[in-house]
Amino acid sequence: MNVEKVVFSSCGRMLVGFLHTPREEAPCVIACHGFYSSKDGRKYIEAASRFCENGIAVLRFDFSGCGESDGRFEETTLKGRIEDLNSALKFMKSRTDSVGLLGRSLGGSLAILKAAENRWIRAVVAWSTPTNLEEIFSGMKKIGNEWFEYHGLKVKTRFLDDLRAYDVIEAARKVQHLMIIHGSLDEQVPRKHAEDLYENAAEHKMLKIIEGANHRFTDENHRREAIELSLNWFKKYL
Repeated sequence: MNVEKVVFSSCGRMLVGFLHTPREEAPCVIACHGFYSSKDGRKYIEAASRFCENGIAVLRFDFSGCGESDGRFEETTLKGRIEDLNSALKFMKSRTDSVGLLGRSLGGSLAILKAAENRWIRAVVAWSTPTNLEEIFSGMKKIGNEWFEYHGLKVKTRFLDDLRAYDVIEAARKVQHLMIIHGSLDEQVPRKHAEDLYENAAEHKMLKIIEGANHRFTDENHRREAIELSLNWFKKYL
């Protein structure tokens, strides 16, 4: 496995990632991290290693304002993250003709939204993924006229305004080959979100509830199961 630090541009901002490749022209999975995490989460590193063992490359990168990438986190919007993912897809376009998306939490919602409009994306795996974004972020505390606070992090009010423009359920109806993985003890995204996704997804779909798993799959056994399920899905459709 070769691991290469890569940099590419999105709307004038430099995004930083790592590309794990087992060989040239291998199919690739782009990992989309959650709202306030980064490319360096253990689950993405472990998945990259396991996928490469099976001939699948992985690009894990930081969205704008996260990790090593340019930008300010408080400027985050879903529209901006979609632009970042567009840039990641363009970056991979010259390296492979087969791409899948792996997303967790908000990253899963983002992966579904993007795959619905891009047929080049052959398969999606969504972990702990919310469908009703306004509901999930309804706990944000308003600070003055321009700011909200969520889990100690500040974002501008336009973040919530932007969420209203996207319908994850409607997007799921257009996604090729969607696997949904959810923990039975997810403390942030209720199980019903996963069930609604599955009910509304297109024909080639699968739902797996991992008993005892939480939102972040912090337990090693739960995380390993989720990675293996994801790997098998991508091996089948990429």
